Amino acid sequence: MPIIRPLPFLIFLIIWVEAKEAEHHSHEGSNNIKINQEFLDFTHSKKKEDGTRYGIEIDHEDRHHHLQFYYERTDTHTKPIVPKDLAVNKYTVKYQYKRDVASRVSLLYTTIDDNLMEETDGGKIYGIGYDYQGVGLHQYLSDYPHFNVYQSDLRYRLQVHGVRGTLEGKYIHLQDKNSNPFSQNAKPDYATFGVKLHTHYHGIHWGAGAYWGRRIFAVMKEGFGVQHHAMEFKESYTLGVGHHFGKRLSAHLRYSYHEAKEIVSRNDHVKVEAISINGIYRF
Repeated sequence: MPIIRPLPFLIFLIIWVEAKEAEHHSHEGSNNIKINQEFLDFTHSKKKEDGTRYGIEIDHEDRHHHLQFYYERTDTHTKPIVPKDLAVNKYTVKYQYKRDVASRVSLLYTTIDDNLMEETDGGKIYGIGYDYQGVGLHQYLSDYPHFNVYQSDLRYRLQVHGVRGTLEGKYIHLQDKNSNPFSQNAKPDYATFGVKLHTHYHGIHWGAGAYWGRRIFAVMKEGFGVQHHAMEFKESYTLGVGHHFGKRLSAHLRYSYHEAKEIVSRNDHVKVEAISINGIYRF
């Protein structure tokens, strides 16, 4: 059974808030430990039923350096046509050098361990980016055994009357997509556009985001999310809320809804819903 059905007014609302609150909260001079748990539900999928995702991140930031290590484990119950359930491990390290308040350079590396999808098992994702005065350009290379994915992200951040926003465009190009059945039904090029906003009200963080335009094998969440299965996403909406408990502890709750297509079987109208909760401890 689906977790929840988004109503039209909810879809309209979540266009206007930021989906990943932590993007705007610097913790210079301290360390973070973040633990997250996510519950997934798939509707009209030919392969997947539901699943859980667990992640832990260790994060250090000082005046000039920001270093993040992230481990993620996803377990998905599959349908009878699939020989076994899906188990995925992802390991990510990201480093940012902050020259000053206005500019920073970032490097990212992710590796994927997938027990079912041989076409993307062992995949390696490399990222490099530069941000200056609210404008960011980030390049990603997803190196898979039979094909590669090149992605360019252009972001613009702004703040108006206490509301922080991000406008983001993604361009994705698949190289050698016809070399295997896993990616041959994909298009060679994709473009998607996203809007995110984030605000505070009486000590509570409110956030949501939306993406329109098709994407596949995309790098998301500024490098901390990689969509490595052959699913073409059409629309995504996210709504989140968070709260600080003193100076050291905070918690966030998030709901997301996606519409997608499984391209290998040409199975359209797939819906993916997720509820996630995370806690962050600062020391």
